[in-house]
Amino acid sequence: MDDFERGLGRAQDALGRNEPQLRRVLQQLNLDTSRLGALREVQSWIGTTRPDLRRRSETIRSEQTEWATSSGVPGGLTAFNEELYGKAAHDPDVYAAVGKLTEAARSGEVDEKTVAALEKRMGDQTFAVTLMNALGAAGFRNLMTKTVNHQQDKNVARLQTALGKTLGTASAKLSPAWRDELTDDLGRSTVDWRSGYGLALALKDGTFDSAFLVAVARKIDTWKWTAYNAPTIGMNLMEALSRNPAAAQDFFAGDPKMMERYLTWQTMPDGGAALGKALEAATLTFRDHDGSPQQPSRGYLSAKLTSEFIHLEAQRIDEESSPGSRVPPTTTGHILAGYIADVNRIATDAGNTKVPDVTDVDNPNLPGQDPWGPQFKREELHAVMKETFVDAKAFTTVMAAQTAYAGRLLDHGAAQMAAGQGDRVFVANAGWIGAGFGFIADAAGLAKIEQGKELDEAQQRNMKILTATLNTGLAIPQSGAWPITAGVVGAWTGLIEDSVKGDAEDKARDEANSAVRQTHDLIQDLTAQAMLKHGLFGSADPPAPTHPWASLQDLKKGDDPRDNPRNFLKDDGRTLMTRDEMIDETTSGNQEKRLEAYKRWIHGGLAGERWDRLRDRLDHGFSDGFVHYAS
Repeated sequence: MDDFERGLGRAQDALGRNEPQLRRVLQQLNLDTSRLGALREVQSWIGTTRPDLRRRSETIRSEQTEWATSSGVPGGLTAFNEELYGKAAHDPDVYAAVGKLTEAARSGEVDEKTVAALEKRMGDQTFAVTLMNALGAAGFRNLMTKTVNHQQDKNVARLQTALGKTLGTASAKLSPAWRDELTDDLGRSTVDWRSGYGLALALKDGTFDSAFLVAVARKIDTWKWTAYNAPTIGMNLMEALSRNPAAAQDFFAGDPKMMERYLTWQTMPDGGAALGKALEAATLTFRDHDGSPQQPSRGYLSAKLTSEFIHLEAQRIDEESSPGSRVPPTTTGHILAGYIADVNRIATDAGNTKVPDVTDVDNPNLPGQDPWGPQFKREELHAVMKETFVDAKAFTTVMAAQTAYAGRLLDHGAAQMAAGQGDRVFVANAGWIGAGFGFIADAAGLAKIEQGKELDEAQQRNMKILTATLNTGLAIPQSGAWPITAGVVGAWTGLIEDSVKGDAEDKARDEANSAVRQTHDLIQDLTAQAMLKHGLFGSADPPAPTHPWASLQDLKKGDDPRDNPRNFLKDDGRTLMTRDEMIDETTSGNQEKRLEAYKRWIHGGLAGERWDRLRDRLDHGFSDGFVHYAS
């Protein structure tokens, strides 16, 4: 074909050179030149034909070299599928891909070079859309079905992934008819289970348009309940949905029984990890106060799904013979952390009797409008937290979120106080926080420990986490974006976990009132930090009489307080060190000089009358909130 195309090129050039000369000679001889028009037509035809010939040559070359392992372009004639060439929109790579993929489906053998070529182009939307339309929905489904039989083969597994990603790239541009045809045969009783399984594998690997993913996932979900290997298919669906929060939300919110089916179904092969991630995506990604119950926003749906999740989990726990949760406790911990403001709200009242439901009640002691919040029954929420907090990571996650939320409330109280608005917000928020910490401590088995009674293993572990939270709590930001996300709280959780690893084992064995005392100390630290931030202890340079630097022992005139071995502030003079940082393990002498100096300042009247009065009121508000759970 290359030789033919080049020959046509020479003919085109010859016609272009000779036709004018012939015309001129004939005109000189006064002869008819009308027949010379045919030469020009031939020249024009060659000019339009040569690019198509080159394209066909490229197509053959691409199929034989880039998309297959071969020594080069074969000599002689090569079979060419004109119908496929048309479906491929004259694209050499699409033509080659369809041919090689169809051959692989028929033989069960996949050329590594074919896979590599597809992987190279799976993010190209133009290629992906053309390939999917050339294959057809039924052809793609058949191809994925055939790969199931050979998925232990490394190249076949790579092919499955590449096909899924290519489908995802094309999904936004594929027609509804193509999408519907993809799952058309799943409604037939005789369908091979591999058909639905293959499609689920494709969804698992790609990044899809939300509407496409929801539509296909629902069809596979409807079919899978009677399918062989259904738990694995369900797991693959959840993996796909977990990467697309909007699709995950629509999947669970679009069917009032969908979440219940998955939370009461048999456990998936991954222990529910993919289901947990999909639920986290559906409940934690979108937070807003837009829309209405009649026209719900994504934030409204997030809160509604969260309320439903806690309610369903509580129902399962209430059935004594029921098995454990279908999702890991870390998932529940992340969801509780994301809605920590609502956990605190429920801790101060009896909760709502109508669940699942959504509330639009704002915290009056925080600025701005709260996002939609889930409604809980207090006893149901407590039961779910109690089961969840058996897992150390889940408890740590919630403690980190509670500490951040407490810091946010106290920071706003300090800002109000600095603006001359008094301490009403400070005190009210202390009571709110006390109830929240008490509710959490009670669910963790720490609020009501009988005097002299040995802590069980779970209580010892949770007490260590509580102690670590006290020691690192000031490192968790007291302000910033809200509500928090799983990624942010994960970073805070790491601080607490590192502190737990460094604690001595006997720190977890403490007296019965340890949870109350340590929580009280944490709130006191957070309060002092908030007041320092807003300048309520006076200036740092020169230090005001109530500022921490003015309280340092052995500080002589002209000394830099930052260099004092008892200094417990960061260099800015407005930030407390964490309790971990106040303990200097590098010295051979008294390692707690900084901590002792801090306690001396905060408890010895050196922080001023304003602090003493406020501390008494804060203590009262905290105790009123916590005592309900500790008594």
